Amino acid sequence: MGILGRVSTLIKSNLNDAIDSMQDPGKEIDQMVRDMEDSAREARSEVARCMGEEKRLQKRLETLQADAKMWEDRAASAVRAGDDNLAREALARKAGVDAEHAETAKALQEQSVYVDQLTDGLKALDARVKDVKLRQGTLREKARAAKRAPGAGLGGGRTSAFDEFERMSSRIDAVEAEAGLGDELSGRTAESIDADRRLKELSEKSTLDDALAELKKKLG
Repeated sequence: MGILGRVSTLIKSNLNDAIDSMQDPGKEIDQMVRDMEDSAREARSEVARCMGEEKRLQKRLETLQADAKMWEDRAASAVRAGDDNLAREALARKAGVDAEHAETAKALQEQSVYVDQLTDGLKALDARVKDVKLRQGTLREKARAAKRAPGAGLGGGRTSAFDEFERMSSRIDAVEAEAGLGDELSGRTAESIDADRRLKELSEKSTLDDALAELKKKLG
């Protein structure tokens, strides 16, 4: 599970359920607080790393935008010189840059959403840690009293909310991975792969011809 998932688990988990499953509340509550603080530190490091990645992607977008303009200008120069083949080559380079630009823009958007989610989760986790630390002594006494009460220990075999969340997430991840693999492998015969390749080449040639015609029209 990623850091965002762990932070979400710590925020949403039922504190009482977690305490009920503890064998030694005194030590385990202290350990729980340390684990929460460790997750908060890790989340802060992850936020800083992701913000750096955001800046890198933004700079890459600017570079790709300039590269696309350069290849379009070169294609225009080739058209003016009457060299359609060279113009097609320049437009093919521009198409490659445009495709990378679209992928980078998508990655930047996803990164921005992730940073926002992680930042919000970190704020909520910091508040939860502060609350638990303020109540740490009370929670210990409450848990010990519950252990001494008649009927205590009947639920001792239960797993904590943390463990259950981890187990459910692992099962979901495995099912999704298996489903994705099945989609990837289904229908991928040698004939279909070759047909996809030829259709892609035909589409790219048609796209370049259309782009060249559009450029000529633009240049008058």
